[in-house]
Amino acid sequence: MMTEWSGPLKIRSARVEDAKEIARIYNQGVQDRTATFENAYVTPEERYLWLAARPDKYPVLVAEVKHTMMGWASLTPYSPRACYQGIAELSIFIERSLRGHGVAQQLMAALQNAAREKGFFKLVGRIIADNEPARKLCLLMGWREVGLHEKHGKLANEWHDLVLVEFLVPENLK
Repeated sequence: MMTEWSGPLKIRSARVEDAKEIARIYNQGVQDRTATFENAYVTPEERYLWLAARPDKYPVLVAEVKHTMMGWASLTPYSPRACYQGIAELSIFIERSLRGHGVAQQLMAALQNAAREKGFFKLVGRIIADNEPARKLCLLMGWREVGLHEKHGKLANEWHDLVLVEFLVPENLK
């Protein structure tokens, strides 16, 4: 278990060889019941196929120190409809022992910059309402809360609300 690191945090594009670590960190989010309503674990093979099939427009970034993955973030299509092609959904998962140590902030900044470069004018996200650290991260990074889905999903047979967040990319709103 890593609770701190020494050396510079490097943000880079994910490679298919990262599938095992991406799956491991995602599965921590499933297990901890704070970042997703999903209750099924993913396999490295599933993440390998997910990475291999991704269009270049929707990047996956990983944060690492000395080749040890600290977390990852991705953009996915918001909707298949042509009128929403400039909007992407951001997801971010951080190694359990490093949450609250600035990894998510650096990953989110890098992915916001990647979205800007790819021409997206808006990013959206969904946060389980009682995930206060994720909500604070979004506010810190310039996102705003724009809505609430009440009793949107169950965790351990208990209903939870879902907060909707968005980030506008002003340079691409022209």
